[in-house]
Amino acid sequence: MELVTYPAIFTPQDGQILVDFPDLPEAFTQGKTMAEALDFAKLGLAITLNDKLGHFEKAPVASDLAAVAAAHPAATVKLVTVDLDQY
Repeated sequence: MELVTYPAIFTPQDGQILVDFPDLPEAFTQGKTMAEALDFAKLGLAITLNDKLGHFEKAPVASDLAAVAAAHPAATVKLVTVDLDQY
């Protein structure tokens, strides 16, 4: 089991919830509900990290949750954790 955790920014916009990872901008995704956005965020995080690791790139160090939340006070900021072995 290889668990990884990164902060994600969830921002409602035009009937969607946009999800952005400050440390992995290429993992950007969205969903119609918070539950869907969180599921897609987990998938996007896993795919992005597996791609990086598969190309022998290092995974970035995760930002501090409190710092990300302070920088985005209008959004919901959560930690997203995935088991890379499941993807």
